[in-house]
Amino acid sequence: MALYSLGLWPLLVTCWTLPPGLVGKESLSLLGGGNRCEGLLQVQYLGHQGPVCGDHWGMGEASVTCRQLGCGPALSASKYVLRPQEIGPPWLHSAHCQGEEASLWECSLGTWGPLSSCECQCVAVITCSDGTMQQVRLGGGGSPCAGVPEVVNPAGSVLRCDLHKEEASVFCRQLGCGSALQWSTAHGRGDPGDKGQKFVTCQGTESLIFNCKMNLNFIAQCDLPVYTQVVCSGRDTLPTHVALVRGGVSTCFCIPTVQWSGKGSQACVGAGGGEGEERSWAHVPLANFPGDLCFPRGQARGEFCCQGASPAVVSPVQHLPPGHTEARLVGGEHPCSGRLEVKRGLTWGTVCDADLDLATAHVVCRELRCGAAVSTPGGAHFGRGSGLAWTEAFRCAGNESLLFHCPRGPGSQCGHSRDAGLTCSGEKFRLVNGSSSCEGRVELQVEGAWAPLCAAHWDLGDATVLCHQLKCGHAVATLRGGHFGDGDAPIWPDAFHCEGTEPHLFNCTASTLGAPACAPGNSASAVCSAGLPHALRLRDGQSHCDGRVEASLNGTWGRVLDDAWDVRGARVVCRQLGCGGAELAYDAQAPGHRAVPVGLSRVHCLGNETRLGQCNLSVSLWETAGTSKDVGVVCSGSLRVRLAAGPGRCAGRVEVFHGGAWGTVCDDAWDLQDAHVVCRQLGCGRALSAPGAAHFGAGAGLIWLDELGCQGQESALWQCPSGAWGQHDCGHKEDAGVFCSEFTDVRLQNHSGPCAGRLEVFYNGTWGGVCQTLNAASLGVLCEHLGCGPQGQLLAGAGSWPGPEARWLASIQCRDRHDRSLWQCPSAPWDPDSCSSGEEAWVLCAEKAGVPQDLGESLNCSSTLSCPEEGALRVRGGSDNCSGRVELWHADSWGSVCDDSWDLADAEVVCRQLGCGRAENALWGAAFGPGSGPVWLDEVGCRGSEVSLSECQAERWGHGDCTHKEDAAVRCSGSPGTQAAPPPLAPPPAPEAWALLETACLVLGVLLGLVSLFLGTQWCRHRAACQGCRMSGHPSWEGVYEDIGAMPLGEKAEGPAAPTDRVPEEEYDDAGEPEPEPEDEDRPGEE
Repeated sequence: MALYSLGLWPLLVTCWTLPPGLVGKESLSLLGGGNRCEGLLQVQYLGHQGPVCGDHWGMGEASVTCRQLGCGPALSASKYVLRPQEIGPPWLHSAHCQGEEASLWECSLGTWGPLSSCECQCVAVITCSDGTMQQVRLGGGGSPCAGVPEVVNPAGSVLRCDLHKEEASVFCRQLGCGSALQWSTAHGRGDPGDKGQKFVTCQGTESLIFNCKMNLNFIAQCDLPVYTQVVCSGRDTLPTHVALVRGGVSTCFCIPTVQWSGKGSQACVGAGGGEGEERSWAHVPLANFPGDLCFPRGQARGEFCCQGASPAVVSPVQHLPPGHTEARLVGGEHPCSGRLEVKRGLTWGTVCDADLDLATAHVVCRELRCGAAVSTPGGAHFGRGSGLAWTEAFRCAGNESLLFHCPRGPGSQCGHSRDAGLTCSGEKFRLVNGSSSCEGRVELQVEGAWAPLCAAHWDLGDATVLCHQLKCGHAVATLRGGHFGDGDAPIWPDAFHCEGTEPHLFNCTASTLGAPACAPGNSASAVCSAGLPHALRLRDGQSHCDGRVEASLNGTWGRVLDDAWDVRGARVVCRQLGCGGAELAYDAQAPGHRAVPVGLSRVHCLGNETRLGQCNLSVSLWETAGTSKDVGVVCSGSLRVRLAAGPGRCAGRVEVFHGGAWGTVCDDAWDLQDAHVVCRQLGCGRALSAPGAAHFGAGAGLIWLDELGCQGQESALWQCPSGAWGQHDCGHKEDAGVFCSEFTDVRLQNHSGPCAGRLEVFYNGTWGGVCQTLNAASLGVLCEHLGCGPQGQLLAGAGSWPGPEARWLASIQCRDRHDRSLWQCPSAPWDPDSCSSGEEAWVLCAEKAGVPQDLGESLNCSSTLSCPEEGALRVRGGSDNCSGRVELWHADSWGSVCDDSWDLADAEVVCRQLGCGRAENALWGAAFGPGSGPVWLDEVGCRGSEVSLSECQAERWGHGDCTHKEDAAVRCSGSPGTQAAPPPLAPPPAPEAWALLETACLVLGVLLGLVSLFLGTQWCRHRAACQGCRMSGHPSWEGVYEDIGAMPLGEKAEGPAAPTDRVPEEEYDDAGEPEPEPEDEDRPGEE
């Protein structure tokens, strides 16, 4: 890492193998660096020429070498392990200097010998102060003390590497950032954390990363698709202010100038009540000083910081750990507004509202690239936070670029009811290249750069939200792509799905992940109503075409009061807003929380006006809250469809908004062609299944549509043939549902816990892998998305684990501090062959430091090597392998068993399968501790004679309603290997006479039945009486999905659809053979 390019080794090999005639008198040189004062040490000595063995090589030897070369003091003494092709004999061994020698020849140099005599198998590399001075830094982490480790040489090239714990600690220390809090835990298969397989290896005590050993055989570890960020604890200095209080009242503030002496120490400087005095005071270890008193350096303990004051006691203040610091705003309508949270090291916490001044607020807004601070509302205005509430405040001057650079001092102690909030002036969206700031090309700001938004999915609902958030009225139009030009930046593919009522585009559902690249010139546009006389907008509705009417007068939005309001006025409003015809005019509930301005009252329209301002009306300025009602409208453009109560936006119960109310759709004649229309209308691809029978739960209220007859090409569900609105003969137990191909989900698979494993996404009805090409921000977004903490890192490949059939995504590139969910992140388009098998990403989310204990076991399992058989059983948490929590291997993962209906018969089967004798107890309530990962079985109903637990009757795999606090357990009588008593095999007692008679009757009955069956079959065949009596196949009710390609849509059959299109099971998983359902749903009685 200290060499200039790591690519000059062929030249060095040539130099080491010069012909004997070219070897002259003693000399030394540094090769392979940026100049003669850095590089690999080559020595000519005693007739030989070659490198110096790195055994016992240190700063003493390096100092002598730099002094002899006239290159100034030594900066680092590195050791490099060379690649086999770069090794040439001989090597100089056992060189040792005191450090004061004038030249290397005055040191003890040892003898020449082969490489095998060098214990470290490494050569000495030196950097002197006159060398080219490579820079080390942490890049892209939000502060100078967090990011990817980088070494930058003077030519500008950058070397990035993953660092493990010891190496990360040295790197942090070299930067003056304290110790490491986060580092790479990626490990090779079967050798977790193997130090012999690292490019950089440190002891942890080195002052510079360049003093560590570098192994060039593993330089490939510095060429990764994504690197783990290192997070440091921070600079080892004191907070800038220390409060001295007595009886809860502050008596003075001191400014410390001494160095931080470790955890649990304190210091004081200055006296007399002034912030700004520079007198030095001694630091006081709190553990050694009863009362925690501060006193001047060199004075007795009875003299205190504050002159003339009674003895002052240092208040027990919780100080922020110095170090990596970054800010975020949470709970607001957009990323530039919300509750202020500050991350110190790896921990997020809130800030007391009394501690957020305007200067600090400006710095936060600048750090977030959100302009300047507008307001700092307190009292948990954006909701209460959770976790820590920092009691140390920032004392920013206001011109700092990052909160990290602000000094800190003692702050308030408060609960989350006083969490600070902040609203910045910045906006992440804008309209450009139009006649005003309220029309033009839609642009999105990401990391300080503006770029256009794609028009592929942009509609009037999205434009309505944008116009509202920009305070530009309502949306008048969305013009063709590229109408206002395209700009110079690439077009963002972000796809928003707004209803039109959201306060900000960031509140709309987004589906950017997997979106194809935007066609050139297809940038989105919007024209808003701002500046038009009597501009209107609709509020508090279900779409942008229904709700309470508000009018703009002189730039202020006001109410429109109800005074003989009727459908004629509603027609004018709907026409002006481009929302079609009026379906309903109604009295809307006025906002009642305060007195609000009134725009218009006593509105009387003929119905043919183009604008509401052309009607006969009056203008009022104020109206007491609650004294009048407002006017409301429902326009025909408010017709909407949604999928409710499902696992995502593209799966659920079909509901239609009509006439101002939501209602469901009956499943009579409901089939895949009807479902196709819904999926297309929602931008959810194609329908995978059309379940009925209230598969997603029964709705409530109206049932709007019945007996739909879609052909599949309609653009909206209400364009399909059906009965009149609201005419049906159904109940809500017959509500229709849909699974669409764009329904997505994400998981980490092939591990017993949800926070580590192979990254997989669900798309087009099947699970598939994700390629390794995802950035560090994506790992953080993914882990937070899964509820597994804010940090994540790639693991090494999982060896021979069988890969998924599809690898859906490549190049997931979440945008730091911008994307809040994985679905908002740009990536390459959906493609089942995005990368080759074996290139899938394996991820560890670092909510808890370190690799989970059983991760190696899971990752090293394969279908051919040490992989448990399907249905394998184990117990965990007990004193031996015959007692503990019951766990089963299924679908490449260990999972537990729910204790619902768990009894001794179930435990008997477990103990027999384990070879642990008879069952002594069947235990409930996670008696041996809760497990992790899936709960595979619920309502287990064994008879006690089954060979394995998987043979017992139970709910389908993974379909229980339990949590791990209900994990079942057993305690068996034997130790591992004990044979359980099988079901009774002793000779039965002699049969009685009645038993013999019963047996004979049974045999005769069976024979008679077989004869009858034979004769009946012959009769049918000869008489052709059984034509068509073959039993029709029973429809499968298992949710098995397959990839759906282009599906031809033929003519729709008349009458009700066959039920085989329905897939009512909500589970989604890899397409495969359905598991058979038990014939008897009732649990058998105990025998």
